[in-house]
Amino acid sequence: MVDYLIIGGGVIGSFIAYELAPVGSVSLIEKESDLSQVQTTHNSALVHSPVLITPDKGELKAKFAIEGNRFYQEHAEALGIPVLKNGAFLVAKTDEEMAHAKAYLENAKARGIHDAHILSAAAMMIAEPNLKDDIKGGLNLPTAMTADTYQLSKTLERHAKAHGAMFYMNEAVMDIEVTADGFTVHTTNGTYAAKHIINAAGVFAETIASMVEQDVPYKTRPHRGEYYVLSPQAKGWVHKTLFPMPNKITKGILVIPQPDGTIRLGPTSTYQESLTDDTPTDEGLNAVKAGIEDLVKHIPMDTVIDTYVGIRATTDYHDFYIKRSVEHPNFIHVAGIDSPGVTAAPAIAQYVKTLIHA
Repeated sequence: MVDYLIIGGGVIGSFIAYELAPVGSVSLIEKESDLSQVQTTHNSALVHSPVLITPDKGELKAKFAIEGNRFYQEHAEALGIPVLKNGAFLVAKTDEEMAHAKAYLENAKARGIHDAHILSAAAMMIAEPNLKDDIKGGLNLPTAMTADTYQLSKTLERHAKAHGAMFYMNEAVMDIEVTADGFTVHTTNGTYAAKHIINAAGVFAETIASMVEQDVPYKTRPHRGEYYVLSPQAKGWVHKTLFPMPNKITKGILVIPQPDGTIRLGPTSTYQESLTDDTPTDEGLNAVKAGIEDLVKHIPMDTVIDTYVGIRATTDYHDFYIKRSVEHPNFIHVAGIDSPGVTAAPAIAQYVKTLIHA
């Protein structure tokens, strides 16, 4: 029997293994053949500036965005995590959007965040000449970056294994029994006994939780995000991650340079019933193209090498849901980890460790 069994080998589960391995025995099980094959590598790979993750998006999201961004700034290089520290621009196209940019800045200062500032349209155009000519200016967000999320997870795996953690692939959970001293988890290939379960199963978190609880305290509301990927031949077309002004529903269609030299364009945000339908659609990809055309010019669409869909683990709970089970306290929910999941991941893992030992 291990102290901690983590279900889910995305960036969240990997960071939790990294945090817990030095303090107890850890096993991580993942249904795919490798780590981070689903949501973690099918998103924007953003390490957000916490300026844009305001408390109205969720108290934990806002708090962990600050802590997580700081972690990457301070530890990515030492841990060997590939990141692109390119910063970001939040672009305003109207006077009203410039007012919103200034409100973001004031809100950030009130939360103790002082590393952003207003830029004029001229200053933005000097840095990014392929921005549309009709911009008004916006915010410079120098602590934003992107991460190679697959290599991030594999790096965390190596560090966790150095402390004795075990990682098992191709292990889909079929059933969970509650026992006198913990849990027995039955998978497609074996059986695992654990004192604690950490449910970091992404869009399947509710499914896993329903094997233990009669009343799961959240409902999955999966949202698809569609993307184009430009080859490294497009490198230099833009340098910063470029955000339009977000609205209440979505952060909009972004231009997102990656550590490997590719550039991602997207995402859309569309609710769907399916937890697994990741087929790109003409409607979604056309929406990405339209959003990009509203933000930048001279788009090198001839360098497109891929399109993909990420399915976000959104729930009906207005924040990350990270709590002990009411019915079985040694079962830990780590659910609803959508944006800013990659940013928040190190802070989520530290929070889970504190929650377990509280």
